[in-house]
Amino acid sequence: MEPVFYDGDHVLTFNWIRPRRGDVIVFRSNGKNLIKRVEKINDGEIFVKGDNRKISSKIGPVKSDQIVGKVILKY
Repeated sequence: MEPVFYDGDHVLTFNWIRPRRGDVIVFRSNGKNLIKRVEKINDGEIFVKGDNRKISSKIGPVKSDQIVGKVILKY
């Protein structure tokens, strides 16, 4: 998610908010916490993308049970 978020940044999330298009979320994938922006939502599947296309990894749809929360603050 560079240049907005870098490795080692701390974020505060809300986990009781349903993510919408354009929101930045934290989710679990392969034992890691990842930060991506919500691109679209279809039938309970959330499609995400990174802001930096050059270094962003490809992620398939994210299920709602993988979501840690919506990012509301970076510190």
